[in-house]
Amino acid sequence: MDTLALTSPVSISRRPYVHRAPAPMLARDADAMYWMARYVERAEHVARLLSVHGNLLADVADLSGELRDRHWNSIPDIMGVAAPDEGDEMAGRRVSLYMTFDESNSNSIVSCVTRARENARSIRENISNSMWEELNTLYWSIRAEDAAARFEESADNVYRMVSAGSMLFQGLTDQTLRHDQGWLFTQLAKYMERIDFTCRTLRAKFDILNDASAAMELPVRNIHWMAVLRSCSSIEAFRRQNLFNIGPMNVASFLILEADFPRSIRFSVRMAHEAAAAIRAEVNPRAIDPAERILGRLDAQLEYAELAEIESTGLLPYLARIQDDVAQAAMQIQRIYFLH
Repeated sequence: MDTLALTSPVSISRRPYVHRAPAPMLARDADAMYWMARYVERAEHVARLLSVHGNLLADVADLSGELRDRHWNSIPDIMGVAAPDEGDEMAGRRVSLYMTFDESNSNSIVSCVTRARENARSIRENISNSMWEELNTLYWSIRAEDAAARFEESADNVYRMVSAGSMLFQGLTDQTLRHDQGWLFTQLAKYMERIDFTCRTLRAKFDILNDASAAMELPVRNIHWMAVLRSCSSIEAFRRQNLFNIGPMNVASFLILEADFPRSIRFSVRMAHEAAAAIRAEVNPRAIDPAERILGRLDAQLEYAELAEIESTGLLPYLARIQDDVAQAAMQIQRIYFLH
C-alpha cells in the first residue's frame, strides 16, 4: 500500500490555520458607515431638544420674552447652525420648523435623516435589511405629504417617532450586523456625536441659566436643570443618585464624569476610545493612530477627574477643552481612514 497516499490527505487537513488580519474597509464604505451613524444620532438629539424645550416652556409660563427666545435660539447654537431669520412667527415655532423640516439647514431633522439614508443606500451590501428598512421607514415618515399636518396636530408625536426610530435603528445595528470593522465605525461615530452634543448642551444652558439664575426662584431653576438632563436622556439616572440636589455643578458632574451611564461624556469617551483601538488593531496592529492616542489620553484624564478640578478650571473652559480634543480626534479619523 502506498504510504504517501494515506498520509498526504491527513497532513493537509491538519495544516495549522494561519490567522490573517482583516483587510481594511474601503475608505468610502467606512466613511458612509461612520456618517450614517452620526446623522441618525444627531437627528435623535435634535428631536429630543425640540421636544424638551416645547414642554419646558409650556410648563414655565412666567419667563420673560427675552429669556424664552434665548432658550429657543440655543437649539440651533447647540447643533452648530445659524439661528433662523426673525420673522412674524414666535421664536418657538420659527425654530421648531427650521430645525425639523428646513432642508437648507444641514442639521435639521429632515436633513440628518436624508443624509443618513443616502449614506446607508451607498453601502446596502454592508448593512442588514432590517437596518435599511427602519431607516427608510423613518425617512419616508418625515418626508411624507402629511408630515406637516401631523406636526401641526402634535409636534411631540413627530419628535417621539424620530427618537424611537433612532433607537430602533441602533438596536438593529447591534443585533443584526457583524461586530466587525463596519460595526466599530458605527459605534465610534455614535459616541463621538454624543460627546459633542453633551458638551454643547451643557455649555449653552449653563451660559443662559447662569445669567438668569438670580431672577429665578429655586423651583424654577430646578425645572430648567431637569430639562437639561432630559435633553441628554439622563433625568431618571441622575435622580437615582441625586434625589434632592439638582444644582448646576451636580448636573454637570453627572453628565461629564459618571462612569457607567451611556450618555455621559466619560462613558462615551471610553467607548469611542475602545472602538478606535479595535479598528486600529484590525487595520494596523503594530501602530497607535493619533485618534486613538487623543481619545485614550482624554479617557485617562476623565477617569481620574473630580468635580473640584472642573470647578477650579471653570465648567465652560473644561468643556471647551474636551470638545477640542474630540474635534482633533475626528479630524484624525477622517485623515487616516476616509481620505485615501
